[in-house]
Amino acid sequence: MGEFSIVATINDRKLLKSIEMSGASAIRFNSSHVSLEELQKFISYYEDNCTLPMYIDLQGAKLRLSRSQPIMEVKAGEQIVLGCQSSQLRSIAVDPRTLSYLSPGMRVSIEDGRIELQVLKLEADFARAMVLRGGVIRPAKGMNISPHPINQIELSSRDSDIVLATKKYGFVRYALSFVSSPSEVIELKELSGREVASKIERELPFSRIEEISASSDEIWFCRGDLGAQLGARGLVDFYTFFSDNLRKLYKPVLMAGEVLEHMVDHPFATRSELCHLKDIQRQGFGGVVLSNETAYGSFPIESIKTVLEVTSDE
Repeated sequence: MGEFSIVATINDRKLLKSIEMSGASAIRFNSSHVSLEELQKFISYYEDNCTLPMYIDLQGAKLRLSRSQPIMEVKAGEQIVLGCQSSQLRSIAVDPRTLSYLSPGMRVSIEDGRIELQVLKLEADFARAMVLRGGVIRPAKGMNISPHPINQIELSSRDSDIVLATKKYGFVRYALSFVSSPSEVIELKELSGREVASKIERELPFSRIEEISASSDEIWFCRGDLGAQLGARGLVDFYTFFSDNLRKLYKPVLMAGEVLEHMVDHPFATRSELCHLKDIQRQGFGGVVLSNETAYGSFPIESIKTVLEVTSDE
């Protein structure tokens, strides 16, 4: 079957060497959670301490909470404010662009649907919402509105600044979020001169995915945002269709999103996760992207070793 890639997401440089030694193929670092200065410091450290390729994840058209958002827990039934500080209700910080897409009755999910809100009322500079599914709000976490409202045709100024500051490093690659057209990928490749993984995070016609794949070096099928966008049945239908056709893409395709979610908090995977991992390998996926398992989980090394054990040809 060939080598099965393991891209391990990291946010703590102290784990870098142990993750490299455990058998990861590459490292992913999400640029949305740090300042440009912090990213540059991390890469400088990386250059001296790791030999693996590094994917810098660019925000692209993905909607996110503010990086200044304080950590707080919200509970089902609670009313909150989106967009500005409130003296009466707790607030979730989002930018004006995000507010412009909201309307009463719309559902908004945060962090791949772990938290769900319903918009109640719009005002000039904020929206009032009800918490339908509670959880812990964290800075820079992704938001989803279905259908996704942005078709971005060029890199944002922040993403461009990140590329210009980091493309000089030979180990750097880029992963671009919410790709919707090959033009985004072509622009990024021309600007960076580096390999690009295109993240499929919304439902697209397969002909469009083929066009994106032709301009990309890899495709990542990202179930987290897709699930938040499409719901349970919609995700399953799109995943089934995509899997049946992925060999037409002629590029490595990696599975991302809750691959071994149980191992975020436990030292072992569920039997369903183990069997599914082998199934996606047999379907033709060339690897996986571990996210919370290695970035925030309690058992990052065990997660990588589990993937190696299940997918090894030996």
